[in-house]
Amino acid sequence: MHVRTIAVGLVALGLAGGAAALATGSATSRQQETITACQKNFLRVVSDATKCRKGERVVTWSKQGQVGPAGPAGPMGEAGPAGARGPAGPAGSAGPVGPAGPAGAVGPAGAMGPAGAAGQAGPAGPRGPQGPPLASLDALEGSACARQDGSAGTVDVSTGAGGVIALTCAGGAPPPPPPPPPPGGLVINEIDYDQVGADSGGFVEIANTTAAAISIDGLALVLVNGGDGQEYARVALTGSLAAGAYLALDIEAQNGAPDGVALIDTASKALLDAFSYEGEIRAAVIDGQTYDLVEGAALDATVVDSNTVAGSLSRIPNGRDSNNAATDWAFTTTLTKGAANVASS
Repeated sequence: MHVRTIAVGLVALGLAGGAAALATGSATSRQQETITACQKNFLRVVSDATKCRKGERVVTWSKQGQVGPAGPAGPMGEAGPAGARGPAGPAGSAGPVGPAGPAGAVGPAGAMGPAGAAGQAGPAGPRGPQGPPLASLDALEGSACARQDGSAGTVDVSTGAGGVIALTCAGGAPPPPPPPPPPGGLVINEIDYDQVGADSGGFVEIANTTAAAISIDGLALVLVNGGDGQEYARVALTGSLAAGAYLALDIEAQNGAPDGVALIDTASKALLDAFSYEGEIRAAVIDGQTYDLVEGAALDATVVDSNTVAGSLSRIPNGRDSNNAATDWAFTTTLTKGAANVASS
């Protein structure tokens, strides 16, 4: 009996030594479930260390051995379902600008807008050459002048007592208008001033409506801006135009509102024919003379050349000149440059 007790004590000491070793092991070992005993001559298993008596040593050991090293990773399991989408991150910086694409086709020209406000007057031009000297002061008699109120007048030269000469800008009736055009003859027959797309290829046609050739030496076709009544372009004519023939002049007439064209004898200042379109020009100034470019009743301002449909303003029937623009002129979609006019079909 004594021998068995000693043996049990030895075993307890061995266990105690193991327990002591386990008690000083890693944190992982200490966290495992342990057995608590009280040891003096032999081991007495208790529920916790407070059960040990005075003189007994507390001995603990793990029910399991120390945790071994981790084994190799197992095969990856199936992917779980996708989680909810997270919030969008901040926008990144803009990338470099790409190369420009090819230019698109040019669209049709839009309608001309209203005329802008008049700009400031430009600087005065250089002084012109001096005119011929006056033979006498009497040569000023009847020349044009401006009165104090701005109205037109003529110079009156008078000699008073003591030989004092007085120059007076006297009022009076305006100078007589240019002589009326001769009946028949040359007429402005067709004008194409507005084209589809960019304006180009415009022309004005003159027709000889008589049965004989007509000299056109000294004549000029003059284009007039209706905004200020001033000439902005002209073509000097030379030679002659055969009976029933047509002369097409390549010239780009304005497409404002209004504008006009006049056929002038530059020697006599006679207005041979005129046409005011997209409105009325009643006071065109050409070579110092003032002309009314409206024949009879004006052509309705809505009857115009088109920038969406090819055509022109023409005398319809061809060459008719009744001195009434409202009935002589019409828009036609048949361009007849240098030939008889044809109404739209």
